[in-house]
Amino acid sequence: MKKWLCLIISTTAALSIGAGALADSASASMTEPKGDVAKMYRIKHEMKFDLQGKEAILDGKATTVDRPIRKDGRVYVPLRTLRQSGAADTVTWNDEKREVQVAIHPELLPKFGHLTFRIGSEDVYLPDGKPVGEKIPAPFISSGKAYIPIRALSWLGMAVSAVKDTVRWNWSDKVIEVLNPEWETDQASTTFTMLYQKDMYTPQYMVSSGSDGWGGYTGKLTQKDISMDGRLYNRIQFTVKLRPGPNPVMLTANSAGSKIVTVKRKVTDPASLPVSIVGEGKGNIAFTSPIRGYIQVKPNQKIDVSGDILQHNDLYDKLTLSVERYQPSDEDSYQNYEEVNSIELPLKDQAFTGSFTISEKGSYLIRVLSSAYISSVESGPWMTQWAEFVVEVE
Repeated sequence: MKKWLCLIISTTAALSIGAGALADSASASMTEPKGDVAKMYRIKHEMKFDLQGKEAILDGKATTVDRPIRKDGRVYVPLRTLRQSGAADTVTWNDEKREVQVAIHPELLPKFGHLTFRIGSEDVYLPDGKPVGEKIPAPFISSGKAYIPIRALSWLGMAVSAVKDTVRWNWSDKVIEVLNPEWETDQASTTFTMLYQKDMYTPQYMVSSGSDGWGGYTGKLTQKDISMDGRLYNRIQFTVKLRPGPNPVMLTANSAGSKIVTVKRKVTDPASLPVSIVGEGKGNIAFTSPIRGYIQVKPNQKIDVSGDILQHNDLYDKLTLSVERYQPSDEDSYQNYEEVNSIELPLKDQAFTGSFTISEKGSYLIRVLSSAYISSVESGPWMTQWAEFVVEVE
């Protein structure tokens, strides 16, 4: 058993009460962020070379870098010039394997973020060691520099061209600039706006469903053609339903990656907040304990879980509690909840009962998962989430 939790389970009958949707009836005023919380835009770059000259032009300014060369009718570029241009985060030479590992800047949104070019090999390799599949003219070393064919740059998020003696690379950083990374409210939802460059894809927001993933939602366009910093923007408004405690909200678009803002919901009246029954849990489950969707406890304080199953199904044999600690990453990671334990509650006479404790302080999402009863041709019956509540260990 994991050190985080201790479970005491017994199987008894339990009384049944209804459980409502996640909502707080408190009438306190909403605290909304002032102004836009984020701005999404594109920064265009161009590097131009004259194969007969000594300098390059980067974003309109002369710069000294290693120039491409022509060999056997093809144009090759020195890999370290990627780093000099700012398009690559790192360019690393492995002398033992005679290969160069390239990590491209993530805001380019390249087809491949990390590639390895091996000297003398027509294959290009992914981080797992597998080849990309398409072959290229073999990279080589000349005057201590590793060169690759220029067309391989398209895999790294760049548009390339070579006309006579002029070589161009074009790329753009797709930026989501967070202006307000976190705020608090005492309401069950929060409304905010963000700007996005007009010629980019419309952004959406995603909310975390715990360690299980994220769900995406759209917003409402509220203003168009806003002129700012030499660009035209539109403004979009999002309204996000909130759990008690911290809520990571991901701002994302096909054209610009993603960034996370965090909204903390402060619960002023825990008694008004029932356990949240979701999806197919409605009509299938009722709780006698806990009756609140937000519980504050001390470390190792017992938390009782009991209730009734309202529908009969021969496949209903147990419930599973997924106990997940809110543990955000320093980076904009998709993983904001870590499952610290998974607990089975056997069903007897369509009732369940048990208890558990949590030893470490923090905010925890408790997801109540059904029996595996939903048919799937490929993988057999699978579980779904029926309910959830939040535990704050202080």
